[in-house]
Amino acid sequence: MMKRTLTWAALAALTLAAQAPLAGAAVIFNNFGPGNDFGNGGRVVDGGDGVAAIGDIDQAVAFTVGPADQMAETLSLGIFVNDSPAIGTGPVDIILAMDSGDGPGAALQTYSTTVNATGKQVLNVSGAPVLLSANTTYWVVMDAEDEFRGSWNFNTIGDIGLTAGRTDLGIWGTRPLDDRMALRVEGRVPEPASLAVLGIGGMVIAGRRRRGR
Repeated sequence: MMKRTLTWAALAALTLAAQAPLAGAAVIFNNFGPGNDFGNGGRVVDGGDGVAAIGDIDQAVAFTVGPADQMAETLSLGIFVNDSPAIGTGPVDIILAMDSGDGPGAALQTYSTTVNATGKQVLNVSGAPVLLSANTTYWVVMDAEDEFRGSWNFNTIGDIGLTAGRTDLGIWGTRPLDDRMALRVEGRVPEPASLAVLGIGGMVIAGRRRRGR
């Protein structure tokens, strides 16, 4: 019974935080060049089921939040979708994840979409605001599904940082000093009310735990 109460308290706090007012827009991370410029080459992303598929290949980029908490809302990736010899359009999942210390960890939000055009393009996905803590590292994962095949292309501004890749849902292989793929994370700075709601949720959970002892 206590576990059920704790779960509902946590869900209530997160729901209220998502509905709380947000301040001005913020760019949390961005390594696109001017005019959304990004490179012509990148790292392969493959759903594993298409013609000429070479395996289920996912790629990920790490980024670190600045000195203030942020609410992430929109992710933008510079990608290429194969047009020859086999069309690579199809479904992809873009995942905003925690850092496990060895690569991407638990998913905070999954944005599912279908890419219907081939060639070089900016892929934008949006969803409910996700609270990102100050001075904390997170990951964005491009997880191709089914017949999708293409690449997540490199930035053109010389941005070097931590990336990772995996094949067939295996262990992530990290690349500490890599040309990071083109990524922008946008959102808003949370109003104090948003943080207060999260604090209230934490106090409710703590109180329930004390009474359950």
